[in-house]
Amino acid sequence: MVVIAPKVFLIAGEASGDVLGSQLMESLKASQAQFMGVGGPLMEEQGLDSLMPMHELCVMGIWEVVVQLPRLIKLINGVVEEIERAQPDIVVTIDLPDFNFQVAKRLKKRGIYTGKFVHYVAPSVWAWRPGRAKKIAQFLDGIMCLFPFEPEYFEKHGLPSKYVGHPIIRQDHKKENMAFREAYDIKADDFVFGLYLGSRESEISRHKDVFKDAVNFILEQKPDVQILLPTLEGLELEAYQSMRGLNVTPIIVSNAKDKWAAMRNCDLAMAVSGTVGLELAYMNVPHVIAYKTHFLTFLAVRLLVKVRFAHLVNILLDKAVVPEFLQSQCKSLLIAAELMRLISDPAVMAQQKVAFHDARRILKKDVAENPAASAAGFVLDILNKPDQL
Repeated sequence: MVVIAPKVFLIAGEASGDVLGSQLMESLKASQAQFMGVGGPLMEEQGLDSLMPMHELCVMGIWEVVVQLPRLIKLINGVVEEIERAQPDIVVTIDLPDFNFQVAKRLKKRGIYTGKFVHYVAPSVWAWRPGRAKKIAQFLDGIMCLFPFEPEYFEKHGLPSKYVGHPIIRQDHKKENMAFREAYDIKADDFVFGLYLGSRESEISRHKDVFKDAVNFILEQKPDVQILLPTLEGLELEAYQSMRGLNVTPIIVSNAKDKWAAMRNCDLAMAVSGTVGLELAYMNVPHVIAYKTHFLTFLAVRLLVKVRFAHLVNILLDKAVVPEFLQSQCKSLLIAAELMRLISDPAVMAQQKVAFHDARRILKKDVAENPAASAAGFVLDILNKPDQL
């Protein structure tokens, strides 16, 4: 039996989830789907009346979660009760596994909600805590993966899984962007350095001094550099204040429509570790990544992580393509020295670009050009799949 005009409850808690959620909603509209739940501005543009500000759900780090645990438990209980009251046909949670899986497990245990439950963005069981795959299969009806090697980890436990494709493959890394340069008064032959401080205030605060000092060191060696500082809408002031003391005034870009053009215009970049590293690689921008967090969080991660690298391209290719400066190595002089090596040796930049080509080929293999449409098809397949007796 095909469900007509399904009621879809979505939960997203950060900017990347908002992007995925909005694209999924757009693709689901052909089924006359009705939407409810929690999301950000992009999902609201697609018709979601968010129950609360999306950022309320997101806390990063083990120690940070412990501190805010009472508030998070209250939010989890509230979302569970709302789902039980609304009785949607399907719940689609997007990334944010620590929050979303608690919601799923509580719904399963209470037995009041009778619909399906699908998760979008498989957790990195291949990197750490591989036993989660078996546990996840006990309370999910389906899971959508962003990387081609992920489905097998869940399918062996009987959980329907699909590589729907990473949303980045929709972007054209070869597109010309002179209009962007004209809009931001950047000359055609200017050397543009991208500075990616993170998508959260805590990340900006934690990395600003190291990144600023690294950039100032580069400017001493190469003063004719334009500094591009892309950030999210609402974080412009934090981004600007974080760069007080920088030897040049950075060009701040916060319009979401300019995100990819800004990235394509970078000749070199420095970024916090995360999805932005994969995005820079896909856009063919040589770069380095850095990250530091609470020492207890880092200690726990070191004990649990099963992979050698943090950068997704390094993981995909199983080699150190992009330099990583993590925790004790997250120091301005170390980072600046590597960046100057990239600037002064075109062959080193070229090596990164060859590897980026290989990563793009892997991500595009055996997947549709529109990951959101593939994800929507999977959601509808799970929704219309008969319940197992």
